[in-house]
Amino acid sequence: MSTASQEILTIENQIENALHELELHEKLDEALDRYQQYGQLLSALEIGQEEPEYADQQRVLSYCLMRQGNILRQLGKPDEALPLSEQEILAARRSADDITLARALMSNGTNLIVSGMIDDGFKLIDEARQLFEQGKSYDHRQGLGWYWILEADLANAGLIKKDPVDLENIASQALEILEPLENWPGVARAYSARAIAREKLGDHVGANLDREKQAMAQSRIEAGDS
Repeated sequence: MSTASQEILTIENQIENALHELELHEKLDEALDRYQQYGQLLSALEIGQEEPEYADQQRVLSYCLMRQGNILRQLGKPDEALPLSEQEILAARRSADDITLARALMSNGTNLIVSGMIDDGFKLIDEARQLFEQGKSYDHRQGLGWYWILEADLANAGLIKKDPVDLENIASQALEILEPLENWPGVARAYSARAIAREKLGDHVGANLDREKQAMAQSRIEAGDS
């Protein structure tokens, strides 16, 4: 492994550590600061486009920018997240990696929807869905599961129109994919979305069961199983 590859791998591991130790425990400001530092370190690596490490550098940079954008949206700063998402897509295309590109399209699409550009946002999100559906790998399946979660979250936020039955089905689709993968952050989000749908349908027993399962998934995250 070259020195540049080792540096990229080290930064990628640091990003993952910040995700599990900070972001998933809602220490958002601290996580954002870490991601910004790691993004600067990646950008500072002097790797030319013709070098074999370039695609990997761009892949990790795209992921780092996605994590920053996610936090900024949670902090109610979509205007700050939007330019990062555009940089994220550019890095993803340079990486020549379909999974990285699909994730970047979802991130940028979400920013556009939150900013009121719903049609443009959904074009990007639908393009991401098609990329995820093209493969059967863990990352493809996980990405598709998160696509359904995103659609449910946007509906619950009132940004897109879905009736409660459709919302319940969407959340169930996410669970069918993510529970076998033991993607507990996604499982928790999907149970939360389905509980909201079931409450709207008057199924309070089902909603309470989903809340209990959401809490169980959350406990797995807190135990470090995410």
